[in-house]
Amino acid sequence: MGKSLDEVKKTITDKYLGEAGIHGVGISRSRNALRVYVDSSSRIDDHKATLEEIRKVAAPYSVLEIEEERAKIT
Repeated sequence: MGKSLDEVKKTITDKYLGEAGIHGVGISRSRNALRVYVDSSSRIDDHKATLEEIRKVAAPYSVLEIEEERAKIT
């Protein structure tokens, strides 16, 4: 049996969080998918290859790329 969605999320978080503009990883249970939050100000080329790697690691689950600004600490 394959890894659960929660296990895949932990793997992705441990390996990719903070890389190529990725600032968050979440779960969309209704879509059976991971949500990968990418800094909207980062260069697309910087995270495109990383997202392809993530899709391979996350299979058979889907990966939803969400572009948004990082939260600011004030």
